[in-house]
Amino acid sequence: MQRTSILFLFFFAATISVFAQKKLNQTPKLAEWAVHPIVHDVPPEYNNEPALILQQDVNLDYRFEGRQTNLYYTLHSLVKVLDEKGIVSFNTIGFPVGRNTRVPLIKARTILPNGKVQDIAKEMIKVTRDEYGHYKIVIAMEGVTKNSEIELLVKEIRPGDYFGSETYQSLVPVLSGHFSMSCPKQMVFEVKGYNGFPSAHDTLIKNRRHIEIAVSDIPALRPESHNFYDLYTMRAEYRLINFIDPNQNDKHRLFTWDDLGRSIFDQHYKITDKERAAVNKYLTELGVHASGNELANIKKIENGIKNNIVLYPYIGDENGDMLDSVIAKRAATSTGYIKLYAACFTQALVDHELGLAGDRTNHRFDSKFENWDNVDEYLFYFPNQKKFLSPTSLYLRYPVVPYTLTSTKGIFCLIPPKGTVTGSLAEIRTVTALSAKENNLDIAAGVTFTDDMDAQIDIAYSYTGYPATDLRRALVLETKDKEEDLVEKIVTIADKPKDIVKYSITNEGFENYNTGKPLEITARVNTNHLVEKAGKEYLFNLGAITGTHEELYSDKKRLLPVDLSYPQSFTRTITINIPKGYKVLNPEVSRMKAEYVDRKLVPVVSFNSDYVLIADKKLGDKLVVTVTENYPQIHFPASDYVRFREVVNTAADFNKATLILSKTGAGAPKAKQKATVQANSSSTKKNT
Repeated sequence: MQRTSILFLFFFAATISVFAQKKLNQTPKLAEWAVHPIVHDVPPEYNNEPALILQQDVNLDYRFEGRQTNLYYTLHSLVKVLDEKGIVSFNTIGFPVGRNTRVPLIKARTILPNGKVQDIAKEMIKVTRDEYGHYKIVIAMEGVTKNSEIELLVKEIRPGDYFGSETYQSLVPVLSGHFSMSCPKQMVFEVKGYNGFPSAHDTLIKNRRHIEIAVSDIPALRPESHNFYDLYTMRAEYRLINFIDPNQNDKHRLFTWDDLGRSIFDQHYKITDKERAAVNKYLTELGVHASGNELANIKKIENGIKNNIVLYPYIGDENGDMLDSVIAKRAATSTGYIKLYAACFTQALVDHELGLAGDRTNHRFDSKFENWDNVDEYLFYFPNQKKFLSPTSLYLRYPVVPYTLTSTKGIFCLIPPKGTVTGSLAEIRTVTALSAKENNLDIAAGVTFTDDMDAQIDIAYSYTGYPATDLRRALVLETKDKEEDLVEKIVTIADKPKDIVKYSITNEGFENYNTGKPLEITARVNTNHLVEKAGKEYLFNLGAITGTHEELYSDKKRLLPVDLSYPQSFTRTITINIPKGYKVLNPEVSRMKAEYVDRKLVPVVSFNSDYVLIADKKLGDKLVVTVTENYPQIHFPASDYVRFREVVNTAADFNKATLILSKTGAGAPKAKQKATVQANSSSTKKNT
């Protein structure tokens, strides 16, 4: 998203900064760049850490310069490396550089345990650019050894921004950290801390406002399974709240959510008559009519734009985002892309709202702290349909939007494209996720045996909602030979590629998101490796059919909440065609159950597997095993982790389920007991 353009459309005047003073600790800051740096001792409580951040200092200094405001940003850090893992983590340092940013100073050095200093030469500092055109500076540190120290000093001159965030917690402890800001007295900022970081207000000192926060002994934050790590790191966020006029009379709060609604409208809905005429012609080309069905028009507009207009990160033509140019050249940046959607929906009389939402894996939406940086992905909301559309997610289609933008809140513009503005300019809406019933990975499998008890399985995988997204993208974009590799990874019951006798794929196209048709992969697979002879009996690895499953057997205390990507459910139906003259001695191994219920006794996650034995003397009996796994809730406090883990581990235990097949009348209890032991041993070995 083009955050800079939104800001300057709203306020192209000068800029920024404010700050107050709040000292929580008296730990001194690092010297700017000591000529003779000292080697620090490590407090004994950190001896088992891979590294220790001795100091992390960030300073923001806003200055009015000419007709613009610049932000002088300084980062100064010092890291003590304590073992080989720490060396690997810090021997290369990289950090992004924003657009229109100058970097007048970069210093880096390694301080060896004996005090010798090794400065990093300029040729070891590289500038790279990612696929989106964003710059990144990478520094290869030299001479890093155990107990050495890595020091970095970076000075940047950025265009003044009204919002930002600085993180102070990571995988290793931070001994001391400082956050400081300074700005002209006309600017008033507020700083809010999250996850234990302090908040602060400004202090006016000699015509400038200041904020200073010092923290110490920040513990390391270790990642845990099923968790969005960045959500829980200690950080400071800041935003401009107002410009004060010379008479100190204007206390109007700036950059509210209503202001963001106005910015969204100004950037995307103000078009010329020439652009409007081009859009009307384009709608005719797409077969869209203002009197047509609204849902059909939504789908036609989205498919038309995503299939025919190329989205570029940057276009050199200064008029490149004018809609007549976008339509003629079939090319646009994200700004032009979204303008085209907005114009098409407007001219087609589709009731809609354009808004911004943020990645819930990085930030939790805070309605009372209007940090525009935390809502940076555009979505359209359709009040009549009560669903959302992601305009720049090229490989998704309505109503599927990136799961990272769901189950959180966004800011949506209420200004009507045509008509009078009344009331609020923006509304906070919850971006609803697809339900667990809409996000499925289902399996239907039929198992048959030859006279020699070799097994063959006909299996069908059915994907809907989010489980289908990455797979659909890969199938549409990859070549045929890559498709075969992909199928081999999905059909995990195949021991070797040649075991897949045949396969077919249906409904892989992106338009199937519109219809809700599942992506289906069917295959016939020789699975002799799932059968093992044990004396007079045969062991069949039933659990392998459902694929591998995560295990959470560690008893280590859980510190962070549980976060799932999205609600989902699974149904697996396995039909075992028991050869005539055989019987299953232990069908009960396929019966498992675990539930985590809420106070109303409604399951919030559950696993259940059961079986039905269908007798057929003529063709042989059938054992039908049905497995259901359901995760309708996606967030749990750490205190509920044990109950969540029980469900996950029960599902993992099913993967070890092994059936014992014996000829009718041949299954003496002693032999059965021996075979059961062998089955468990064999199954565990294969699972490992």
